[in-house]
Amino acid sequence: MPRTHDKHHFYKYMSVETALKVIANQSLRWSSPLKFNDPFDHQIGFTFEFGGSEIGQAVYREMERIVFGGKNEFQEPSLLTQLALRLQGIADRLPKDAIMEDFTRAAQEIADNFQFHVERLHAGIQELLTHSRVLCISERNDNVVMWSHYAEEHRGVVLKLRCIDELDNTLLAARQVNYSRQFPMFPSLEQYVRHLTGEEPLNLTALSWDMAFTKHSDWAYEKEWRVHMPLLNEPPGDGYTLLEEHPSVFGAVYLGCRMTDEDRGRVLAAVEEHIPHARAFQAKRSDTSFDIAFEEV
Repeated sequence: MPRTHDKHHFYKYMSVETALKVIANQSLRWSSPLKFNDPFDHQIGFTFEFGGSEIGQAVYREMERIVFGGKNEFQEPSLLTQLALRLQGIADRLPKDAIMEDFTRAAQEIADNFQFHVERLHAGIQELLTHSRVLCISERNDNVVMWSHYAEEHRGVVLKLRCIDELDNTLLAARQVNYSRQFPMFPSLEQYVRHLTGEEPLNLTALSWDMAFTKHSDWAYEKEWRVHMPLLNEPPGDGYTLLEEHPSVFGAVYLGCRMTDEDRGRVLAAVEEHIPHARAFQAKRSDTSFDIAFEEV
């Protein structure tokens, strides 16, 4: 699996019960985006800097250039462009007004249907992206808010997960989450016209994939990375998938500062039995700041 970053490890926050299962099975739980606590996650669309009227006018001008300007270099000519290229060969024998009248109607149809196609595009993107499993991980193991949200209010566990080239493990494919207050911007009007004519097709799949790694800027404190796995022809199931990792991926275990003695004993016993190579640390509250530190057990 090709590396997508230079990180040596990441961290995963979880409850005690989840941690016990992960440690016993050396399997990480991948989740459906529909299970996420953020209603926008994987369920957003593009922001457009142009509307139906602008795209209709731009297509009209492009068709005019193709027919009467001799433009004929296209990677994948669209049906509209193929028609324009046929007309190009007989343009000197047809009245320009008649030809452009047909393009006026075509451009108006594009303008009228623009919003419908945008909504259809977004629905397709969201259906594709949410039919997947995602492993969410973080650069940090000491974020007080994340311990509260994802590790049972500091009663849970954080696991250190190593990125090991020799194992070709899934963490090598992690991608950093981008934080923004705006949805991703769709390519420019000029680029979209070149896509519609086939002069320079856009990779809409790659552009759509970026949405799986875009979240509101309020989430930036998480320093999140993700590994995204499409389900392809698999059914959605119950929203979770367990995928086994090599034991050496589990490098360390961090115990919450409010963990009970009973849970502490259960987790440490599981570590000793299943991943004895992993180091164990106990979280402690600072006496002078709103921070937590770790002492090796």
